[in-house]
Amino acid sequence: MILFIQSIDLAVWDAIIDGSSVPQRNQKEWTSEDRKLAQLNSKAMHILFCVLGPDEYSRESSCSNAKEISDKLEVTHEGTSQVKKSKINIFTLNYKNFKMKSDEDIKTMSD
Repeated sequence: MILFIQSIDLAVWDAIIDGSSVPQRNQKEWTSEDRKLAQLNSKAMHILFCVLGPDEYSRESSCSNAKEISDKLEVTHEGTSQVKKSKINIFTLNYKNFKMKSDEDIKTMSD
């Protein structure tokens, strides 16, 4: 997804990573820079919503900027850093404990 978004517009990817969002004041008071940031955020949100399935869309549709959507997707699909470390520890332990029992053949063990 990173390459897909970057191929559309690198500034959109930057808006997702940096968290550029709509300014919190009246739209009539926006500067040209505010408009640019708001446009990038809208473009990023549109791209992210287009790639989501219906179930994910319903979870992410309440987000107010692209950074929020990206963060929720990351936690949902990859987990927090603590969850990642726990998964690595579990997989490492399972690997270390992977041994063929005396009554198993190779196929049963690998299954």
